[in-house]
Amino acid sequence: MSRMTMFLCLLLVVCVPLAAEHHEKEAASVYGGTLAMNFEYVSGQLVQLADAMPEATYGWRPSDEVRTTSEVIMHVVGTNMMMPVMVGAAPAEGFEMPENPFALAKELEANVTSKADVKAKLQESIAYAKGALTDFPEEELDKEVDMFGMKMRKRDALLIMLSHSHEHLGQLIAYARSNGVKPPWSQPMPEAPPEQ
Repeated sequence: MSRMTMFLCLLLVVCVPLAAEHHEKEAASVYGGTLAMNFEYVSGQLVQLADAMPEATYGWRPSDEVRTTSEVIMHVVGTNMMMPVMVGAAPAEGFEMPENPFALAKELEANVTSKADVKAKLQESIAYAKGALTDFPEEELDKEVDMFGMKMRKRDALLIMLSHSHEHLGQLIAYARSNGVKPPWSQPMPEAPPEQ
């Protein structure tokens, strides 16, 4: 075997695994990045709606057995802060995961009620959760976790967090419209498509 052939073989042995590792790292961010992008979109709408709703609507609820506007938003905040930790992400600075996450959620809902405080907590939770989603290691995503008494993959638990935000955005849209507040991004449909 010539020196050149030997050199090329050695180069392949070294470079192929490095290229594969680089490709793996590139792919590692795809799922978390996609979740983070979708999470950022729905969270942006939550923030816009929280801004649009007057302070007086934060204590409003459509009936006694459901959450107030502030409680719905703080429920989302609690999920944003706890779900990533429950699947293995590092907690936000200063956040300590309680033994009973439901107790913390209830505490947040009861104690953070002013529009300014609710909005601040919402934005803080969004920044944390988006970072946790983006940084979540690909090799961890298919590991099982026990979530709310069910076994599921970590990727599924993170998807639940995203769908949870969508669920409560829908709830808040109904609350807003019930109080005469139009979602800021909502525009009437045009009568006809624009002319080309």
